Amino acid sequence: MSQPIKDAVQPEQWYKALPRPQYKTLKQLPSADPWFSVYQVKPDVYAIYEPRHFQEVISFLILGSRRALLLDTGLGIGDIKKVVDALYQGELLVVNTHSHFDHIGGNHQFPMAHILNHPVAINRLKNGLPYDMVKKNMEGDSTVLPYPEGFDPDTYHIEPCAFTPVEPGHVFDLGDKKLRVIATPGHSPDSLMLYDEENKYLFTGDTFYPATLYAHLESPDGLMSVFDTYRSTMHEVARRFSDYTVFPSHNEPMRPGSVLTEVAQAFDAIAAGDLPYETDEKGLHKYTFPGFCIITK
Repeated sequence: MSQPIKDAVQPEQWYKALPRPQYKTLKQLPSADPWFSVYQVKPDVYAIYEPRHFQEVISFLILGSRRALLLDTGLGIGDIKKVVDALYQGELLVVNTHSHFDHIGGNHQFPMAHILNHPVAINRLKNGLPYDMVKKNMEGDSTVLPYPEGFDPDTYHIEPCAFTPVEPGHVFDLGDKKLRVIATPGHSPDSLMLYDEENKYLFTGDTFYPATLYAHLESPDGLMSVFDTYRSTMHEVARRFSDYTVFPSHNEPMRPGSVLTEVAQAFDAIAAGDLPYETDEKGLHKYTFPGFCIITK
């Protein structure tokens, strides 16, 4: 039932799929740092996209009547603060969907970040991530060169930052909108989503995005993926948010909430054990579905 592939995580020549189709339908704005591309995806939501690294991470700037919220700070390769400052000059809250390197890279540029109250997440923000933990993400054709001026991939690391832990149920009040925290473990134990009940917005972080979902991750500090937990989380968010607009943190910035049910059903199909898959050189299994994939150990 399996077919061999070289790497389940980073497709060969991934950049040939760019530009992603959805960006052709969105309003692009000038970016204060050319490492980023900026798109207005809703009147009050901007996607700050890093298309020159294979992770294609997206940070979101969400505007309220009293303050704004920056959800994640990206890879830390470009100057995300410069980009945000050009878009918004008022009070700003910074929140991380989880503590993987590509979501906390620019935290140190801001006075404070908020993250789910989890011991490994707290340790990562307190101490940063050294070169040895992140260097593999700079290898091979991971990046469409050139890097920004002054960036050295041979010394790449994530700086520590000031932070405040938050609990599930916490509300970030932006004035005319309220973003509530829901814990969504599986991809990582410190994962969270934010939802806006009035506007029916759901910001999913890495629990869902329209690409290859990671249910296989291991880490020396314990920030591991757990397949069964991930599966349960997907069923819960599908039950609650299938009529919302979903804002994922990689590749493309919007999907209808109905996709959450499709992902939950995909996890069920993998658990049933009767699907074909690809196997890479590390023994990872990659299952392909319409619009996304799932990697397992």
